[in-house]
Amino acid sequence: MTRRKERVGNLVRNTIGQLLLSKISDPRIDPAKTSVTRVDIPEDLLTAKVYVSVMGTDAEQRLTLRALRHAAGHIQELMMRQISLRHTPALEFVLDTNFKKTLQTYAIIEQAMEEIRQKQQAQQADEAAGQGGEAATTD
Repeated sequence: MTRRKERVGNLVRNTIGQLLLSKISDPRIDPAKTSVTRVDIPEDLLTAKVYVSVMGTDAEQRLTLRALRHAAGHIQELMMRQISLRHTPALEFVLDTNFKKTLQTYAIIEQAMEEIRQKQQAQQADEAAGQGGEAATTD
């Protein structure tokens, strides 16, 4: 990724994030649950693929994504007023599933670690009970 694409992508990501928090009043878009994770922009800077993460059920995610796609022109117009580019990129909103997959992976790891802790505690309790019984028989 070229430096210019990276700068423009970060600028678009930050601007859209701010717009979602302050300027978009669609009830289907909850700014507390919706975040812009990254923006991919091709070399010509005419389009922007905006990846969003929505915390919630699959139905809430689909509803929010549909609302964002519906409001894409309005968001693009608001963005055009805040940043000066020769051409404001056409926005395409895409659901970012990487964040959700990462959370699921962490949950699986945490569950496995908890099972290991429980097994270790059970082994320690068995060893302690075994040593306590030996001490009573040796006296």
